[in-house]
Amino acid sequence: MVSITVLAMLGGLVMQLMGSASKLTSTSKLSSDCDTEARYALNQIAADLAHRVRRPDVDAFVDKATGDDRLYFFSETPGYSPTLSATERSNVSLVGYRVKESKTSFGKTVYKLERYARALPWNADTETPMPFVILDSSGKPLPASTLVGKGSGSGGSFEKVTSQAASEDLYYQPIAENVVRFEVSLLHKPVANSPTSTAAWIVPDAKLKNAADTSTPNENELSRSGFANISAVVVTLAVLDSQNALKVTDNDITELKSKLDDTAPNDFPKYPLDSWNSTFLSNANSWKKPITNGLRLYQRVIGL
Repeated sequence: MVSITVLAMLGGLVMQLMGSASKLTSTSKLSSDCDTEARYALNQIAADLAHRVRRPDVDAFVDKATGDDRLYFFSETPGYSPTLSATERSNVSLVGYRVKESKTSFGKTVYKLERYARALPWNADTETPMPFVILDSSGKPLPASTLVGKGSGSGGSFEKVTSQAASEDLYYQPIAENVVRFEVSLLHKPVANSPTSTAAWIVPDAKLKNAADTSTPNENELSRSGFANISAVVVTLAVLDSQNALKVTDNDITELKSKLDDTAPNDFPKYPLDSWNSTFLSNANSWKKPITNGLRLYQRVIGL
């Protein structure tokens, strides 16, 4: 009887140890999966920015929205086009990033970081097919040919991109799952007289509110000279692991997204990740367990 009792106790202990090891392995695997998703996405953004078109007549678009941002620019990277022939297609694409929310068949909201890659022609003479960029007589880009443009025709204004029209969805592909926050910030080149002042940190306004907005877009660094005055793009991600993402409600995610605050003017030199980590730790006791266990935060400063 004593032997049986001892064996039973040992068996229970072994089972408990095996269960703990299995749980630890599972948690490590989920964390590793998040790391892989984030690393792939950040590497892709860095590669696209490294191949950005370096021309003074090329602008960029950063939508500094409440919550998730969007980023669009021109890059010498392959893109998709269902209409351009091989002879019409250039080596330039319009590239962008956004977080897409969609409903599953059972009503669950899922979040994906998507990459936009639209192949463009290199054509400065006509708006058919859509031109990459058109210069006026003074060497400045015509408004209808840039991301900032408000052209009334279909050529060059890119209004569908900036308004996120459903017709543009075919140019997007998911590159990271369960990305619940996507923040883009820009680091300005140092100001000569005050290299550490808050003037070195800029957060551009959105240039297009919607496709029907025909007012003149606000001037800022990216519309005037693209990335010429920008020293780095700072990309910050919040990712939930696949297992815990299934356990949270839409309201949980909405609350989480609202607490991971946006970057704003005068935030320099505080990067978004500093604020997000502080928020996450200070709310550790109020987060639901799937968020506490499953949320991972990432940031990369991509030098230009």
